[in-house]
Amino acid sequence: MKRINFKYSLKTGIKAMMVIVPICLLVFVFSCENMNSIHEQYINRGETIYIGAADSVLMHPGYHKIGFEWKINADPRIIKAVIYWNERADTTTIPVVRTPESEGEMWLEALLEDIPEGEYVFEFELQDNSGNISKSLQISGTVLGDVYVENLRNRGIKELAKLVTGNMQITWEAVSATAATLQNSVVEYIDIHGNAVRREVPNDEEVTLLEGLETGNEVEIYTIHLPENGLEPFESIKRKFFMPKFEREISKSRFVAAFKPGDNTTPHPGGGDQDYLKPITDFGVGQRSLAKIWDGGSANNTNNATILHTEDQTNNADARFKFPHHFTIDLGVQATLSRIHIWCRTDNGAFTGHSPRFFELWATDAPKELGDFNTKDEFETYYRTTYVEQKDPANYLASGDAAYTDKLTQAAANSRNYVAPKPAQGINNWQKDWIKLGDFEIDKPSMSNFNTSNDADKAAWAAGADFNLNDVGEKVKYIRLVLKYPNWQNTNCINLGEITLYGDDI
Repeated sequence: MKRINFKYSLKTGIKAMMVIVPICLLVFVFSCENMNSIHEQYINRGETIYIGAADSVLMHPGYHKIGFEWKINADPRIIKAVIYWNERADTTTIPVVRTPESEGEMWLEALLEDIPEGEYVFEFELQDNSGNISKSLQISGTVLGDVYVENLRNRGIKELAKLVTGNMQITWEAVSATAATLQNSVVEYIDIHGNAVRREVPNDEEVTLLEGLETGNEVEIYTIHLPENGLEPFESIKRKFFMPKFEREISKSRFVAAFKPGDNTTPHPGGGDQDYLKPITDFGVGQRSLAKIWDGGSANNTNNATILHTEDQTNNADARFKFPHHFTIDLGVQATLSRIHIWCRTDNGAFTGHSPRFFELWATDAPKELGDFNTKDEFETYYRTTYVEQKDPANYLASGDAAYTDKLTQAAANSRNYVAPKPAQGINNWQKDWIKLGDFEIDKPSMSNFNTSNDADKAAWAAGADFNLNDVGEKVKYIRLVLKYPNWQNTNCINLGEITLYGDDI
């Protein structure tokens, strides 16, 4: 076994201890000095005194402002409250003034104005005369502005309608249970008498009736919102609406022929160009007069023929009436017209015969009469002169539309004999005083050759053609049908089954 020399080891250990002990004593002394310095800063600072903090803060958002209410305790030392925001870059001070009635807890309030819209963190701090402060209370709040207003929703509208009574009716959508801020809706307009009208609409009102409006009149609708605990109500952006059209069939019971010079009167006894001076009557069974286009029928194969049928003057170079053919009707009522439905002679083959293909519709409130002119010639020239665009009869077959028209009839008759030449420019004529409601073509769905048709053509022929009229916004009482060259058979004859007019006659 190896022997260990303990004498040497002990001697070495004693020397090490002699070095370590002084070092430890030195460290202990310095450590004690450092501990004293840490406590010393608090001892020198003195005792910190905290006063009662703000409590139960309520916020009231507004437009570029925000209001607060908060509670303070009964500490009599509190003399003011300070509110900080924008990371303490902005501040406001509210003095605390106690009264005998507020010796205990009391509520304070403040209104911060001219604050940009956005989210903020507000700090509430209470102070006394000695500079003592409360613990800071932080709370997040929102200042409202234009972005908030732009996102406010109006109450939904199901329908705007003009009633037979002339009133405007608003049918509202139900207010959602989640639309807690929506208080009511408001409708504003100027009535026909120039009065400003304001209607507040409760949330539970489903239908609102507005008086004193006409078609096209403007109304503004907006909604009042009140944010939760809001300082003030907010108006949503106003939306403009216009009094809608009222449309129903214009009763034909009041229609009557109102012939003017140039109107084709050949279905009537005499059939001359002076027939416009005769009394207007319907000449009974079988008489295919103008009144037949509002009798409810559109065929000729009945005992009481229900079509207008003018005299066929195709081969007559001296025809009394040429294209364009005119027919003037007194509606018997003032109406703003919106639509016309027209039936050709439906017992003929589809898109054949003397039925019209091209037509214009004109209207007026009060046509000029003979007494409005110095002479009868002036009166007749005024109504006989019509400016329209028609197919050129001399070159019609070369126009690329030959398949649409009866070539055989075209070859057998000189259409130049029954298409009126264009009048000289500048003549004072009726069109200057009448309103043009539209220029129309009755389309053949298949575009197939003359005297051929498919099922779609036959269905369209039986159903008639519907046309929207120009929105002129004026009431009229007289219409003038202007039927233009060519008809479906390229003849100087007109067959017309029925017309129905729609509009607002209230």
